[in-house]
Amino acid sequence: MPEIYWLLLLLAGVAGWFLAQIFYKNRSKPKIPGEYLKGLNYLLNEQPDKALEVFIELVDVDTETIETHLVLGNMFRRRGEVDRAIRIHQNLIARPTLEAIDKSTALLELAKDYLKAGLLDRAETLLNDVIEIGLQTDEAYPLLLGLYEQEKEWSMAIETTKKLEKVQGKKMNHITAHYFCELSEAAFGQDNNDESEAKKLAKKALSYDKNCARASVLLGHIAMRQHNYKSAIKFYIAVAEQKPEYLPEVFMNLRKAFIGQGDLQGFRQFLTTIKDTSLSGITLSKLLQDLDENDADKEVVLDWLLEKSELSLLEVNEFLKSKSFTHGPINEFSLSKIQESVEKLIKDRSTHQCKQCGFHGKLLYWQCPGCHSWGTVVPIMPSLN
Repeated sequence: MPEIYWLLLLLAGVAGWFLAQIFYKNRSKPKIPGEYLKGLNYLLNEQPDKALEVFIELVDVDTETIETHLVLGNMFRRRGEVDRAIRIHQNLIARPTLEAIDKSTALLELAKDYLKAGLLDRAETLLNDVIEIGLQTDEAYPLLLGLYEQEKEWSMAIETTKKLEKVQGKKMNHITAHYFCELSEAAFGQDNNDESEAKKLAKKALSYDKNCARASVLLGHIAMRQHNYKSAIKFYIAVAEQKPEYLPEVFMNLRKAFIGQGDLQGFRQFLTTIKDTSLSGITLSKLLQDLDENDADKEVVLDWLLEKSELSLLEVNEFLKSKSFTHGPINEFSLSKIQESVEKLIKDRSTHQCKQCGFHGKLLYWQCPGCHSWGTVVPIMPSLN
């Protein structure tokens, strides 16, 4: 079906070419070249290689066929036949008489071919050529930005974002902040372990986006590694204020920071602030997973769960695993079977979801693998759907 669609477009291109001739007074009587019909016949008979040869030959003799060739090249690329698309676009670019806009378009399409083929270096060169021509920068810059993201060239991505902002006339601070976070994570990684540089880059991210929870997460982690618990508490609580949905990602570290600070009571006070929020199911369940049987906070959380009018499966599961069997009429075997059944229901369920495209997964991705949006994947309660 997609092939028929593109063939119709191609035929429309031919018709457009035909009609255009009528408006040229000094031209002879318009006539569709027989080679065009021959090429279309090859396409309709699923002989793309022969059709390709025909259309490439026509490029050399007819200046009115560029748009049709671009349509044909796009059709091949969409079908996954990138090598054929590359041939068509390379032949267009080789023409010395191309006008600037046509050359820019052909370069842009060839860059898309190379991106599709994974030839990123060649695509980068062509996109920069398009930008230098200056006619289609609004389309070239986003492609170049996506290329740098794919290559994890975050410094180049930052520079390209600044240029794209000028072209589009709007700020992209939210995305720029994530690029600085990527650089911060690289500096904070095991290979480099440059905590000072990582901290500087994370703060740079906050200077672009004061609500960048990811930067606060990083700063909290850096403070924890340095045993600066007071600072860690500040940054982890900032996460709850900036983007509350990310609190489960730092919740247990926040408790460790309070303990390191010798302020367990402060942690309990913080617990009361989230007790009745939508986050309580995930955060309190995480807490129950990590607390020892004799930890006083465990009984507090269990009592809180019993006060709730409705429990999620995650909360029920952790409650059943944590509650002493001597506290109720259900015998140990029956309670164990109930808990086992509930655990099976939630074991393979997604724990994170993209708010933009609906992507589901079991890990936190700061850039969604589905739609490539930044900061849209958040923790969720395991669903039965």
